[in-house]
Amino acid sequence: MSRALVVFVAGSALISACQRQPEVAGETKDEKKVDPYALVAAIDTKASSYKDPFPPTTSPPPGMNPRVPRPAINPSEAKISGRTRVEALDRLQFRVPVEWTAGPALPPDERPSFVLPGPGGEARLEIVRSASPELEPNAQIRQWRQQFTTASGAPLADDAVRVQEMVRGPLKIDIVDMAGTYVAPVAPDSTERYNDPGYRLLAALTEYGGEVYVFKAVGPALTMAIWEHAFGDFATSLTINYVP
Repeated sequence: MSRALVVFVAGSALISACQRQPEVAGETKDEKKVDPYALVAAIDTKASSYKDPFPPTTSPPPGMNPRVPRPAINPSEAKISGRTRVEALDRLQFRVPVEWTAGPALPPDERPSFVLPGPGGEARLEIVRSASPELEPNAQIRQWRQQFTTASGAPLADDAVRVQEMVRGPLKIDIVDMAGTYVAPVAPDSTERYNDPGYRLLAALTEYGGEVYVFKAVGPALTMAIWEHAFGDFATSLTINYVP
């Protein structure tokens, strides 16, 4: 065989080898035709032993139709001056930032309320006073926890609810902090619930003289984050106005 013929045969073999697709080890022609979707469908998902400790809520209870999330109310760039003013309720005195404007008085006893401005929209701080055992602090915190869910609709985990206890003279104060999707009833006896993602609650449960004063601020988390430290300062400023 001539040298030119040897070179031609070797070149032809090399080209043929390059044109062939490499074979995967252990792969047969039958395995190439297997439908991958059929393999997924054949997996027995019921065989899993995992159980979610906080199963998500897939649908609201009957009559509790989810509402459309509320739009932000008057979003604004809040500038914190650090200045405060004195407010009072009964014998309680406290200081609030001057940026917290007075809201409408709440019936039935004309309790004061405050509006907290911010980029996420306005938040509201409301005050409730009661001697009812239904407002026992731990029970109240459990009730608030039921008014928030995660983004998937699951209940808040234990570590998602922060409670700080402190004592200031005769006052026992619990500062509560939680966030998530706000799903509280739109009214005390209503079956309709809010559906506001990205909300946060900051509250100060204050016990004095057999009564519980609840200072609760709820609103967009973006706004609440701006006033987080100011709310702590407000809670620690709670004192009793002693009349001589």
